[in-house]
Amino acid sequence: MQSSLTEGKVGSLLLRFSLPILLAGLVQMSHGLVNVFFLNRFASPASVAGALNGILSVMMITSLFMGLLSGGMIMLGQFVGAGQDDSSTKTVGNAITLQLMMGILATGLIFALGGWLTNILGVPTAVDENGISAAAEAMRYIRTMAFGTIFQMGFNLINSLLRALGDSKRPMIFIAIAVGIHIALDYVFIGMLGLGAGGAALASVLANICGLIIALVYLLRKKLPFAFKFGNIRPNREIMKKTFKLGVPISLQVALNTVSFLVIARIINGMGVFAAAANSNVNSIINLIFIVPMAIGNALSSISAQNLGAGKTDRALKSTKLGILFALVIAVPATIIANVIPTELVSLIADDPYVIRASAEFIVPFSWDLVILSFMLCVTGFLNGCGRTTFVAIAETVAAFAVRIPVTWILSRVPGATLFHVGIGTPAATLASLIMLLVYYKVKLSCGKLDTLRIAGEA
Repeated sequence: MQSSLTEGKVGSLLLRFSLPILLAGLVQMSHGLVNVFFLNRFASPASVAGALNGILSVMMITSLFMGLLSGGMIMLGQFVGAGQDDSSTKTVGNAITLQLMMGILATGLIFALGGWLTNILGVPTAVDENGISAAAEAMRYIRTMAFGTIFQMGFNLINSLLRALGDSKRPMIFIAIAVGIHIALDYVFIGMLGLGAGGAALASVLANICGLIIALVYLLRKKLPFAFKFGNIRPNREIMKKTFKLGVPISLQVALNTVSFLVIARIINGMGVFAAAANSNVNSIINLIFIVPMAIGNALSSISAQNLGAGKTDRALKSTKLGILFALVIAVPATIIANVIPTELVSLIADDPYVIRASAEFIVPFSWDLVILSFMLCVTGFLNGCGRTTFVAIAETVAAFAVRIPVTWILSRVPGATLFHVGIGTPAATLASLIMLLVYYKVKLSCGKLDTLRIAGEA
């Protein structure tokens, strides 16, 4: 099950480890694109807009807990790299306990706050000719997803555990199976039964349950590279403390980043249901490409963690530089395509002419973000693997609230503003975040300072 990330050629290792993560991400993101495709074909623009706003609302709550899992897996990678089996055992037991607790809490919060979040987002409440509103569709999505939250978090835990141990292939297989189930159920619930956004959420819940069962069966039949038994599933005070030290900044970063996109979604929702539907379409397309730098960044987090634990900081740096180059190979041509033929691109998933026009306006500036993200996410993955999660969170939060939101709001107030103007704020914020991260590395970690770092969140 374990695969060392501290040996072998850096380039081939990065490709070998990140490719399954990339493929898993592409498969996972493709189901979002399939959701939008089926909703555009078999439902109304209100259902498309409702699904996106429902996704944002659920993400706002689940993002509060995502960082704690990441913090635990960064520690596990460092302990595995350092050969500390006892600490690895305690970390896994603590992570399972914490994820179960967070899953229960997240479920309650989604039920309690779902309606409030849709009001905050300003989801359009106007009823179309079919008697459907985006707000009602968003609530159907949220309530259905709440039932599956704990299963989704359990599925993510097993996949993250395997990646931290150097195995990125099995998570890819598990995710591919779950997404295949999801797509089939999408056709049944949306295409055949006409359940709209609620049907998309039901398909997601059932697919995650199937994925969790398959992954759990595999994990129970395989042995971990260190001693572990059922009795080890319990909280550990010292491990919990370090997990929160590493994970809370990541959780806050993701949550506050999501808040900034909620604000932008509210601005777009105020421009009408066609603009809201365009937001859903463009996010589905861009996220499919975005998974490339994100997958490489996630791989770099595990690679950096293990190499830091083994004292091989030069390998972590070289992996990061190669990761940026690999990400740009996809990001640059994708950005060119989105700028040259935007209408043709969005027409692949949208039918309504008004939605297509709005989507084409939005995808042009939004696509610029892909090139900048190729740099930013790789640097972020490296710094997170080194345990520098706090500054990463600060940089991205400052960029979100000092750049993304103000720029988006100001440009949306320009006379005759369209979604093109609204889309400029996102790449501007990513660029600001990248500059801050590079300055931090130059000041704090360059010139041999990286070799003095200690593992597992210690000062």
